[in-house]
Amino acid sequence: MASPIKDLDVCYSEFRESDVKRVPVVRIFGATPAGQKTCLHLHGIFPYIYVPYDGYGQEPDRYLRQVAYSIDRALNVSMGNPSSSAQHVFKVALVSGMPFYGYHAKEKQFMKIYLHNPQMVKRVCELLQGGAVMNKSYQPHESHVPYLLQLFIDYNLYGMNLVNLGAVKFRKSRRKEESSGQGRSEPGGRSTSRLGKSPCASRLGDTSL
Repeated sequence: MASPIKDLDVCYSEFRESDVKRVPVVRIFGATPAGQKTCLHLHGIFPYIYVPYDGYGQEPDRYLRQVAYSIDRALNVSMGNPSSSAQHVFKVALVSGMPFYGYHAKEKQFMKIYLHNPQMVKRVCELLQGGAVMNKSYQPHESHVPYLLQLFIDYNLYGMNLVNLGAVKFRKSRRKEESSGQGRSEPGGRSTSRLGKSPCASRLGDTSL
């Protein structure tokens, strides 16, 4: 969990109409095709669970916001902070899918509940099943899938395979001379670094991905 970064993370939730304070960041260790050792920071991956939709006859947007507020309230109470206004739900979306508990002939509507913190998924499921949310007992779906495995399934990833990325930003490495204040002077008083381009820029650039 980390503070959101502009242009990389969602800094404002339109669903909750508030600023986002903390977001999950997945770290993947490996190497690029050029052999460059890499620690990839993957942004924008929120954990989620599915819950059967039961707000028929009500305005969907309003009902989904009520569910999000009720989950936040139940979580804060369970953690011993009933007066807290902390938000744990990022957003709730209405989706359709085939239930896998029992036999069903057609798809049904579900609430896809996105959370900020992956560690809160288990507790949210317990509160949903226990009737602490909306004074009803809900059956969570796909709550047993661990967060990282959920990411692998959704994006068709598996061990020792390359990750195809649509947008990449390299973190600039701090040059040794700049950090230590050393460097050699050229005629005219200009100071130049002993290092050329950073390995990131010279071996693999944004344009090649």
